[in-house]
Amino acid sequence: MKKIIILLAFCASLLGSPPFTLDNLKNLRIYLINNTDYISKEQERLIKTLAKEKLQSVGIELDRVDASTFMIKMESIKIDKTYAISVQVAVGEEVMTHRKDKIQTLAFTYFMSDFMDSEEPYTDTLESVKFLLEAFVELYLEDME
Repeated sequence: MKKIIILLAFCASLLGSPPFTLDNLKNLRIYLINNTDYISKEQERLIKTLAKEKLQSVGIELDRVDASTFMIKMESIKIDKTYAISVQVAVGEEVMTHRKDKIQTLAFTYFMSDFMDSEEPYTDTLESVKFLLEAFVELYLEDME
């Protein structure tokens, strides 16, 4: 039953287009958060390199002054022999609110997540990161047209 609910939630998330725009996004700084017990520092570097190459392949510059933050966050909880895994990709930028007193604040201007249970946590986390990167790049290219 649990797997069916997770599958339905995942499928429903695929149907809607995200309420985000990536227009004029040209410069990012990659920030990786690893809250798992199965991803090593070397594997973190691999994931960061994978993201760097994917973003640069579509013309996004990295680590320039005033770059927006491209966050990859990986979390997991071990339950018996499996892991419940959450992977998130987000862009954080300084924005001005439309309130009476305009306030400059940090906001997510892009967010997408993936949730799964797995007996092969590293492999599935890596596949999730690739999936989320591809979704980000597709939206980026769509918005650049």
